[in-house]
Amino acid sequence: MSSTNGISHDHGGDEEVKFFVDGDKEEFNPERWTGLDNQLPRRGKSTGVNVLIVGAGLAGLTCALECWRKGHNIVGILERNKGPNYSGDLIFIQPSAVKFMRYWPDMCQDLEEDKTDIPEYYRKHNGELIYGPSEPHFNDPEDIALREKNGIPHVGALQIRKKFYRMLLRQVAKLGIKVEYGQRVEKYFEDEDAGLSGIVTENGSVRVANIVVAADSAKSKSEILIAGEHMPSVSSGMSVYRASYPGHLATKDPILQKRWGGENSISHELWLGPGMHIGLYFSPEFVAFGITPRNNFLAEESAEAKESWDPSVDPEEVIQVLKRVPDWDEAIIALVNNAPKGSVIHWPLLWRNLRREWTSKGGRVVQIGDSAHSNVPSSASGGTLALEDAITLASCLQLATYESGPKAAGLGAKIYNLLRWQRVSCNQKVAFVNSQATNTKSMDWDAIKNDPKKVRLRFCKWFFGHDPEAYVYEKYGQAFAHLVDGTEFENTNIPPGHKFVPWTVEEIQRDIKEGKRIEDFLDGDWS
Repeated sequence: MSSTNGISHDHGGDEEVKFFVDGDKEEFNPERWTGLDNQLPRRGKSTGVNVLIVGAGLAGLTCALECWRKGHNIVGILERNKGPNYSGDLIFIQPSAVKFMRYWPDMCQDLEEDKTDIPEYYRKHNGELIYGPSEPHFNDPEDIALREKNGIPHVGALQIRKKFYRMLLRQVAKLGIKVEYGQRVEKYFEDEDAGLSGIVTENGSVRVANIVVAADSAKSKSEILIAGEHMPSVSSGMSVYRASYPGHLATKDPILQKRWGGENSISHELWLGPGMHIGLYFSPEFVAFGITPRNNFLAEESAEAKESWDPSVDPEEVIQVLKRVPDWDEAIIALVNNAPKGSVIHWPLLWRNLRREWTSKGGRVVQIGDSAHSNVPSSASGGTLALEDAITLASCLQLATYESGPKAAGLGAKIYNLLRWQRVSCNQKVAFVNSQATNTKSMDWDAIKNDPKKVRLRFCKWFFGHDPEAYVYEKYGQAFAHLVDGTEFENTNIPPGHKFVPWTVEEIQRDIKEGKRIEDFLDGDWS
């Protein structure tokens, strides 16, 4: 058994590839990482706030790092999996989420060494080039120059999730903080009189802290404490077939070799077809694809999409879905044909209406990342939002407790909530814009013909140019006055000129069904 990018595979006639793999829980034991030549940032004044984090994903680990830097005490990171979760393949991390890394020299070095800075190509499903080579909006030359001037680390066009995740695990270990694996949380609670919150695990153990951070995904039990029930899911009308497998399995195929082959050749492309689109990554190390069909393009015998990392889908099922649209380029068919059994999942893309409240009554249980807000792949920003949440929360807790101590931590969490929810809501709307922009049936081909750049996925300057830490320092006083005295407050981390109005998924879906383009109804500057 060997491993490629967190993908296990048996060597033999029929290779089994597992999309979901738990890593070695002892690899990032702090005993292996502390005492080395680590470059740690200057730590802020101790706040005395004990923080317990539930969930060791991108949001939870970043929260641990920034809470440590801001002077809080990390009393535990609890993770339900048996080891590091290396599921997933590629993620977009936009510049707003890596600005904090300028304080973390080791991570800056890792980010530079691991960057995947390759151009992207946009094609029609028959292989015709629409636009490319292309860089994402956030890596346009003027934006790169501005970040370099301000000492912001460069972020590649996309990230290999396993490498990015390992970077965070490594940095947490260097602080002497150990992730406790196999800890499934069944209940959250809050004791306002005692100024504490806590959790109960499935084995009955109880942990308490001044602040409990719920970073344990969309179905977090924290929602029962905060809202009394889980927010019901709403189908987006789409699902995604995702696969990732070792590169050597693909390079044997002459069709794939002709299209994307070549020594050390790496490709990143988005193929757009009627009713479905495909994002793909092809490299000697590994191959990954995500095929996103509208539900009415699924084959009759398609297995039900499930929120599960169990790779139980036969690649032949995906071929049958592709056949619902004629004239796919032969390379796309070959890409799927070469996916071994045990490498493909079928995941439903579900929306959950955004709740305004992300904290318990006293603010001592607080949600970040997917626990607070759901995202679908077309937003291309789930990871970015998760890191922004973590950075914002750590800074709010610092300011809230600077003179008042841990008793004020709950108010800091509520201020974090106030600063974040409108921004997240606006970003979620961009996902609908991107979804319509990747369906050739609804694309504005006249506009694209005049300016092919318009085919690019929407990465908005108002979004990627944000600095979450600086925003807290700018807005904290106003937010405090709003929550304590009821003074007016206006967020400025949303599109300039936009008048924020809450909306629901059902309203957006009704507009789409009526043939409306969501982009046409965006007031303000969403560029």
